[in-house]
Amino acid sequence: MSEILANPVVLLLLLLLASALVRRFLMGEGDSPVPSGAIVMAGGIFVIGALGRLGLPEVVGRLVVLELLVVWGFLALSYARLASKGGLSESVRQPMSALGIGTWVAGSAVLGRAILQVLPEWRLVGLALWVVAVVVWLWYLRLLPAAFRAAAGPSEGYRANGAILLSTVATQSLVVAGSALVPGGLPRPLMAALIVLGYLFYAAGLVLIARRYGLRSDWTLADDWDNTNCIIHGAMSITGLAIVASGALPPILAVLTWVWVVATFVVVEALEAVRALVRVRAYGWGEGLSVYNPTQWSRNFTYGMLYGFTLQLAGSPSAPDGWATGLQEVILSYGQYVVLALLLAEIVVFFYDRIETGQPGEAARGSAR
Repeated sequence: MSEILANPVVLLLLLLLASALVRRFLMGEGDSPVPSGAIVMAGGIFVIGALGRLGLPEVVGRLVVLELLVVWGFLALSYARLASKGGLSESVRQPMSALGIGTWVAGSAVLGRAILQVLPEWRLVGLALWVVAVVVWLWYLRLLPAAFRAAAGPSEGYRANGAILLSTVATQSLVVAGSALVPGGLPRPLMAALIVLGYLFYAAGLVLIARRYGLRSDWTLADDWDNTNCIIHGAMSITGLAIVASGALPPILAVLTWVWVVATFVVVEALEAVRALVRVRAYGWGEGLSVYNPTQWSRNFTYGMLYGFTLQLAGSPSAPDGWATGLQEVILSYGQYVVLALLLAEIVVFFYDRIETGQPGEAARGSAR
Protein backbone atom coordinates (compact mmCIF):
# COMPACT_ATOMS: atom_id res chain seq x y z
CA MET A 1 0.00 0.00 0.00
CA SER A 2 2.79 2.42 0.86
CA GLU A 3 4.34 1.85 -2.58
CA ILE A 4 1.03 2.68 -4.25
CA LEU A 5 0.64 5.88 -2.26
CA ALA A 6 4.21 6.86 -3.10
CA ASN A 7 3.72 6.43 -6.85
CA PRO A 8 1.88 9.45 -8.31
CA VAL A 9 1.20 7.71 -11.64
CA VAL A 10 -0.57 4.81 -9.93
CA LEU A 11 -2.49 7.25 -7.73
CA LEU A 12 -3.54 9.23 -10.78
CA LEU A 13 -4.87 6.13 -12.52
CA LEU A 14 -6.80 5.02 -9.44
CA LEU A 15 -8.31 8.47 -9.01
CA LEU A 16 -9.18 8.59 -12.70
CA LEU A 17 -11.04 5.30 -12.44
CA ALA A 18 -12.88 6.27 -9.25
CA SER A 19 -13.80 9.69 -10.63
CA ALA A 20 -15.05 8.19 -13.89
CA LEU A 21 -17.35 5.86 -11.96
CA VAL A 22 -18.67 8.71 -9.81
CA ARG A 23 -19.25 10.87 -12.85
CA ARG A 24 -21.06 8.10 -14.73
CA PHE A 25 -23.35 6.83 -11.99
CA LEU A 26 -23.83 9.94 -9.87
CA MET A 27 -23.46 12.97 -12.11
CA GLY A 28 -24.56 11.85 -15.55
CA GLU A 29 -22.94 12.77 -18.87
CA GLY A 30 -24.07 16.36 -19.36
CA ASP A 31 -21.71 19.15 -20.41
CA SER A 32 -20.11 21.18 -17.64
CA PRO A 33 -21.13 24.85 -17.32
CA VAL A 34 -18.55 27.38 -18.53
CA PRO A 35 -17.63 28.68 -15.03
CA SER A 36 -16.83 25.17 -13.74
CA GLY A 37 -13.15 25.93 -14.09
CA ALA A 38 -13.62 27.69 -10.75
CA ILE A 39 -13.57 24.23 -9.11
CA VAL A 40 -9.95 23.72 -10.16
CA MET A 41 -9.15 27.36 -9.43
CA ALA A 42 -10.41 27.10 -5.84
CA GLY A 43 -8.76 23.74 -5.24
CA GLY A 44 -5.43 24.92 -6.61
CA ILE A 45 -5.37 27.98 -4.38
CA PHE A 46 -6.15 25.76 -1.40
CA VAL A 47 -3.09 23.65 -2.21
CA ILE A 48 -0.80 26.62 -2.77
CA GLY A 49 -1.79 28.43 0.40
CA ALA A 50 -3.66 26.61 3.14
CA LEU A 51 -2.87 22.91 2.67
CA GLY A 52 0.73 23.11 3.81
CA ARG A 53 -0.32 24.81 7.05
CA LEU A 54 -2.75 22.09 8.13
CA GLY A 55 -0.15 19.57 9.24
CA LEU A 56 -1.61 16.79 7.09
CA PRO A 57 0.41 13.84 5.72
CA GLU A 58 2.26 14.48 2.47
CA VAL A 59 0.11 11.98 0.62
CA VAL A 60 -2.95 14.19 1.14
CA GLY A 61 -1.37 16.89 -0.98
CA ARG A 62 -0.66 14.40 -3.72
CA LEU A 63 -4.21 13.09 -3.67
CA VAL A 64 -5.70 16.58 -3.84
CA VAL A 65 -3.45 17.74 -6.69
CA LEU A 66 -3.92 14.58 -8.72
CA GLU A 67 -7.71 14.66 -8.24
CA LEU A 68 -7.70 18.27 -9.41
CA LEU A 69 -5.77 17.15 -12.49
CA VAL A 70 -8.44 14.50 -13.12
CA VAL A 71 -11.21 17.09 -12.71
CA TRP A 72 -9.35 19.41 -15.09
CA GLY A 73 -9.19 16.59 -17.63
CA PHE A 74 -12.92 15.88 -17.40
CA LEU A 75 -13.72 19.57 -17.78
CA ALA A 76 -11.41 19.86 -20.79
CA LEU A 77 -13.13 16.90 -22.46
CA SER A 78 -16.53 18.37 -21.68
CA TYR A 79 -15.60 21.72 -23.22
CA ALA A 80 -14.10 20.02 -26.27
CA ARG A 81 -17.32 18.06 -26.74
CA LEU A 82 -19.35 21.23 -26.33
CA ALA A 83 -17.18 23.02 -28.89
CA SER A 84 -17.57 20.17 -31.40
CA LYS A 85 -21.35 20.57 -31.20
CA GLY A 86 -21.16 24.34 -31.66
CA GLY A 87 -22.43 24.97 -28.14
CA LEU A 88 -19.30 26.75 -26.98
CA SER A 89 -19.50 29.34 -29.74
CA GLU A 90 -23.13 29.93 -28.87
CA SER A 91 -22.27 30.34 -25.20
CA VAL A 92 -19.49 32.90 -25.67
CA ARG A 93 -21.84 35.06 -27.73
CA GLN A 94 -23.40 35.89 -24.38
CA PRO A 95 -20.85 38.45 -23.14
CA MET A 96 -21.30 37.93 -19.41
CA SER A 97 -21.19 34.16 -19.83
CA ALA A 98 -17.96 34.52 -21.79
CA LEU A 99 -16.34 36.00 -18.70
CA GLY A 100 -16.48 32.55 -17.11
CA ILE A 101 -13.71 31.46 -19.47
CA GLY A 102 -11.42 33.34 -17.10
CA THR A 103 -11.85 30.40 -14.73
CA TRP A 104 -10.29 28.13 -17.37
CA VAL A 105 -7.24 30.38 -17.52
CA ALA A 106 -6.83 30.74 -13.77
CA GLY A 107 -7.71 27.11 -13.08
CA SER A 108 -5.08 25.81 -15.50
CA ALA A 109 -2.37 28.22 -14.33
CA VAL A 110 -3.00 27.73 -10.62
CA LEU A 111 -3.15 23.94 -10.98
CA GLY A 112 0.22 24.04 -12.76
CA ARG A 113 1.67 25.98 -9.84
CA ALA A 114 0.12 23.56 -7.32
CA ILE A 115 1.62 20.57 -9.14
CA LEU A 116 5.06 22.16 -8.95
CA GLN A 117 4.64 22.66 -5.21
CA VAL A 118 3.46 19.12 -4.40
CA LEU A 119 5.08 17.10 -7.21
CA PRO A 120 8.16 19.06 -8.30
CA GLU A 121 9.25 16.14 -10.48
CA TRP A 122 6.16 16.82 -12.61
CA ARG A 123 7.32 20.33 -13.48
CA LEU A 124 6.76 19.75 -17.21
CA VAL A 125 3.13 18.87 -16.55
CA GLY A 126 2.70 22.10 -14.61
CA LEU A 127 4.43 24.06 -17.35
CA ALA A 128 2.17 22.49 -19.99
CA LEU A 129 -0.89 23.60 -18.00
CA TRP A 130 0.53 27.13 -17.84
CA VAL A 131 0.99 27.13 -21.63
CA VAL A 132 -2.63 26.05 -22.02
CA ALA A 133 -3.61 28.94 -19.72
CA VAL A 134 -1.69 31.42 -21.88
CA VAL A 135 -3.33 30.17 -25.09
CA VAL A 136 -6.82 30.34 -23.58
CA TRP A 137 -6.04 33.81 -22.14
CA LEU A 138 -5.15 35.14 -25.59
CA TRP A 139 -8.55 33.94 -26.83
CA TYR A 140 -10.17 35.37 -23.71
CA LEU A 141 -8.73 38.81 -24.46
CA ARG A 142 -10.64 38.83 -27.74
CA LEU A 143 -13.91 38.24 -25.88
CA LEU A 144 -13.44 40.84 -23.14
CA PRO A 145 -14.24 44.03 -25.11
CA ALA A 146 -17.73 42.75 -25.96
CA ALA A 147 -18.31 41.67 -22.36
CA PHE A 148 -17.30 45.06 -20.97
CA ARG A 149 -19.39 46.91 -23.56
CA ALA A 150 -22.42 44.78 -22.70
CA ALA A 151 -22.01 45.55 -18.99
CA ALA A 152 -21.67 49.27 -19.70
CA GLY A 153 -24.47 49.56 -22.24
CA PRO A 154 -27.82 50.93 -21.00
CA SER A 155 -29.67 48.16 -22.83
CA GLU A 156 -27.92 45.61 -20.64
CA GLY A 157 -29.25 47.23 -17.47
CA TYR A 158 -25.83 47.47 -15.78
CA ARG A 159 -25.76 43.74 -15.15
CA ALA A 160 -22.10 43.67 -14.24
CA ASN A 161 -21.14 41.47 -11.29
CA GLY A 162 -17.96 40.04 -9.84
CA ALA A 163 -17.52 37.74 -12.85
CA ILE A 164 -16.23 40.72 -14.80
CA LEU A 165 -13.24 40.78 -12.43
CA LEU A 166 -12.21 37.34 -13.65
CA SER A 167 -10.37 39.37 -16.29
CA THR A 168 -8.03 40.44 -13.50
CA VAL A 169 -7.85 36.99 -11.91
CA ALA A 170 -6.97 35.28 -15.20
CA THR A 171 -4.27 37.83 -16.03
CA GLN A 172 -2.58 37.74 -12.62
CA SER A 173 -2.69 33.93 -12.48
CA LEU A 174 -0.30 33.86 -15.43
CA VAL A 175 2.21 35.84 -13.38
CA VAL A 176 1.77 33.83 -10.18
CA ALA A 177 2.24 30.52 -11.99
CA GLY A 178 4.64 31.62 -14.72
CA SER A 179 7.12 33.20 -12.30
CA ALA A 180 7.63 29.76 -10.74
CA LEU A 181 7.08 27.37 -13.65
CA VAL A 182 8.93 29.00 -16.53
CA PRO A 183 12.65 28.13 -16.43
CA GLY A 184 14.52 31.25 -15.44
CA GLY A 185 11.23 33.00 -14.70
CA LEU A 186 9.27 35.41 -16.85
CA PRO A 187 10.94 38.71 -17.86
CA ARG A 188 10.30 41.33 -15.19
CA PRO A 189 8.97 43.94 -17.65
CA LEU A 190 6.45 41.39 -18.94
CA MET A 191 5.29 40.51 -15.43
CA ALA A 192 5.00 44.20 -14.51
CA ALA A 193 2.94 44.85 -17.66
CA LEU A 194 0.59 41.96 -16.91
CA ILE A 195 0.07 43.10 -13.31
CA VAL A 196 -0.70 46.66 -14.43
CA LEU A 197 -3.11 45.30 -17.05
CA GLY A 198 -4.83 43.36 -14.28
CA TYR A 199 -5.21 46.54 -12.23
CA LEU A 200 -6.77 48.27 -15.26
CA PHE A 201 -9.25 45.44 -15.76
CA TYR A 202 -10.10 45.65 -12.06
CA ALA A 203 -10.68 49.41 -12.11
CA ALA A 204 -12.96 49.19 -15.15
CA GLY A 205 -14.86 46.23 -13.74
CA LEU A 206 -15.31 47.83 -10.33
CA VAL A 207 -16.79 50.95 -11.90
CA LEU A 208 -19.33 48.84 -13.78
CA ILE A 209 -20.24 46.87 -10.65
CA ALA A 210 -20.67 50.11 -8.68
CA ARG A 211 -22.94 51.48 -11.42
CA ARG A 212 -25.14 48.42 -11.28
CA TYR A 213 -25.56 48.24 -7.52
CA GLY A 214 -25.06 51.88 -6.64
CA LEU A 215 -27.06 53.74 -9.27
CA ARG A 216 -29.98 51.35 -9.59
CA SER A 217 -32.62 50.65 -6.95
CA ASP A 218 -34.49 47.79 -8.65
CA TRP A 219 -32.46 44.98 -7.12
CA THR A 220 -32.68 42.98 -3.92
CA LEU A 221 -29.93 41.54 -1.79
CA ALA A 222 -31.56 38.10 -1.69
CA ASP A 223 -31.95 37.63 -5.44
CA ASP A 224 -29.61 40.00 -7.25
CA TRP A 225 -26.41 40.10 -5.20
CA ASP A 226 -24.27 37.65 -7.13
CA ASN A 227 -22.12 34.83 -5.75
CA THR A 228 -19.21 36.14 -7.81
CA ASN A 229 -19.16 39.53 -6.08
CA CYS A 230 -16.69 38.12 -3.57
CA ILE A 231 -14.16 38.39 -6.41
CA ILE A 232 -14.16 42.11 -5.59
CA HIS A 233 -11.59 41.26 -2.92
CA GLY A 234 -10.31 37.99 -4.44
CA ALA A 235 -9.11 39.67 -7.64
CA MET A 236 -6.97 42.04 -5.62
CA SER A 237 -5.63 39.21 -3.46
CA ILE A 238 -4.21 37.44 -6.49
CA THR A 239 -2.89 40.77 -7.75
CA GLY A 240 -1.01 41.29 -4.51
CA LEU A 241 0.29 37.73 -4.66
CA ALA A 242 1.51 38.36 -8.20
CA ILE A 243 3.47 41.38 -6.98
CA VAL A 244 5.10 39.42 -4.16
CA ALA A 245 5.81 36.35 -6.30
CA SER A 246 7.28 38.31 -9.20
CA GLY A 247 9.09 41.15 -7.44
CA ALA A 248 8.30 43.15 -10.56
CA LEU A 249 6.69 46.12 -8.78
CA PRO A 250 7.55 47.99 -5.56
CA PRO A 251 6.71 45.99 -2.38
CA ILE A 252 4.75 48.91 -0.92
CA LEU A 253 2.20 48.37 -3.66
CA ALA A 254 1.59 44.84 -2.36
CA VAL A 255 1.05 46.19 1.16
CA LEU A 256 -1.41 48.84 -0.06
CA THR A 257 -3.20 46.18 -2.09
CA TRP A 258 -3.47 44.00 1.03
CA VAL A 259 -5.08 46.89 2.94
CA TRP A 260 -7.61 47.30 0.13
CA VAL A 261 -8.28 43.56 0.15
CA VAL A 262 -9.00 43.49 3.89
CA ALA A 263 -11.27 46.54 3.68
CA THR A 264 -13.32 45.18 0.76
CA PHE A 265 -13.38 41.73 2.37
CA VAL A 266 -15.11 43.17 5.43
CA VAL A 267 -17.68 45.07 3.37
CA VAL A 268 -18.46 42.30 0.86
CA GLU A 269 -18.59 39.48 3.39
CA ALA A 270 -20.81 41.53 5.70
CA LEU A 271 -23.22 41.87 2.78
CA GLU A 272 -22.90 38.13 2.18
CA ALA A 273 -23.84 37.40 5.79
CA VAL A 274 -26.91 39.64 5.59
CA ARG A 275 -27.80 38.09 2.25
CA ALA A 276 -27.67 34.61 3.78
CA LEU A 277 -30.10 35.64 6.52
CA VAL A 278 -32.45 37.25 4.02
CA ARG A 279 -32.39 34.19 1.77
CA VAL A 280 -33.13 31.83 4.65
CA ARG A 281 -36.13 33.92 5.62
CA ALA A 282 -37.36 34.06 2.02
CA TYR A 283 -36.63 30.50 0.85
CA GLY A 284 -35.76 28.41 3.90
CA TRP A 285 -32.45 26.68 4.64
CA GLY A 286 -32.58 24.28 1.68
CA GLU A 287 -33.41 26.66 -1.16
CA GLY A 288 -31.77 29.61 0.54
CA LEU A 289 -28.28 28.27 1.16
CA SER A 290 -27.88 24.68 0.00
CA VAL A 291 -28.60 24.84 -3.73
CA TYR A 292 -25.49 24.32 -5.85
CA ASN A 293 -24.22 26.68 -8.53
CA PRO A 294 -20.71 26.62 -10.08
CA THR A 295 -20.22 30.28 -9.21
CA GLN A 296 -20.15 29.35 -5.51
CA TRP A 297 -16.59 28.06 -5.94
CA SER A 298 -15.52 31.67 -6.37
CA ARG A 299 -16.00 32.11 -2.62
CA ASN A 300 -13.60 29.26 -1.89
CA PHE A 301 -11.13 30.84 -4.26
CA THR A 302 -11.33 34.29 -2.67
CA TYR A 303 -10.93 33.04 0.91
CA GLY A 304 -8.02 30.84 -0.09
CA MET A 305 -6.52 33.70 -2.03
CA LEU A 306 -6.67 36.09 0.93
CA TYR A 307 -4.93 33.50 3.08
CA GLY A 308 -2.30 32.74 0.45
CA PHE A 309 -1.59 36.41 -0.19
CA THR A 310 -1.26 37.16 3.52
CA LEU A 311 1.04 34.16 3.99
CA GLN A 312 3.34 35.18 1.15
CA LEU A 313 3.40 38.85 2.13
CA ALA A 314 4.17 38.01 5.76
CA GLY A 315 7.10 35.86 4.65
CA SER A 316 8.46 38.42 2.21
CA PRO A 317 11.71 40.10 3.34
CA SER A 318 10.51 43.31 1.73
CA ALA A 319 7.36 43.56 3.87
CA PRO A 320 7.45 46.48 6.34
CA ASP A 321 8.16 45.60 9.96
CA GLY A 322 5.10 45.34 12.17
CA TRP A 323 2.54 45.79 9.40
CA ALA A 324 -0.92 44.82 10.64
CA THR A 325 0.72 42.30 12.97
CA GLY A 326 -2.34 41.39 15.02
CA LEU A 327 -4.68 40.91 12.06
CA GLN A 328 -1.99 39.06 10.14
CA GLU A 329 -1.51 36.63 13.03
CA VAL A 330 -5.24 35.95 13.24
CA ILE A 331 -5.48 35.22 9.51
CA LEU A 332 -2.41 32.97 9.50
CA SER A 333 -3.39 31.16 12.70
CA TYR A 334 -6.98 30.31 11.78
CA GLY A 335 -7.45 31.11 8.10
CA GLN A 336 -6.33 27.70 6.85
CA TYR A 337 -9.09 26.01 8.86
CA VAL A 338 -11.71 28.40 7.52
CA VAL A 339 -10.55 27.72 3.95
CA LEU A 340 -10.67 23.96 4.55
CA ALA A 341 -14.13 24.12 6.17
CA LEU A 342 -15.57 26.14 3.30
CA LEU A 343 -14.05 23.80 0.74
CA LEU A 344 -15.51 20.73 2.45
CA ALA A 345 -18.89 22.44 2.78
CA GLU A 346 -18.96 23.26 -0.93
CA ILE A 347 -18.03 19.68 -1.83
CA VAL A 348 -20.94 18.43 0.30
CA VAL A 349 -23.35 20.87 -1.37
CA PHE A 350 -22.04 19.82 -4.78
CA PHE A 351 -22.58 16.09 -4.23
CA TYR A 352 -25.91 16.61 -2.48
CA ASP A 353 -27.18 18.56 -5.44
CA ARG A 354 -25.85 15.99 -7.91
CA ILE A 355 -27.60 13.19 -6.02
CA GLU A 356 -30.84 15.17 -5.93
CA THR A 357 -30.84 16.33 -9.55
CA GLY A 358 -28.46 14.04 -11.42
CA GLN A 359 -27.72 17.00 -13.68
CA PRO A 360 -24.13 18.31 -13.48
CA GLY A 361 -24.93 21.48 -15.29
CA GLU A 362 -28.22 22.44 -13.68
CA ALA A 363 -28.25 26.02 -12.52
CA ALA A 364 -29.13 26.69 -8.94
CA ARG A 365 -32.70 27.76 -8.59
CA GLY A 366 -32.33 30.47 -6.01
CA SER A 367 -28.60 31.12 -5.92
CA ALA A 368 -27.73 31.23 -9.59
CA ARG A 369 -27.69 35.00 -9.49
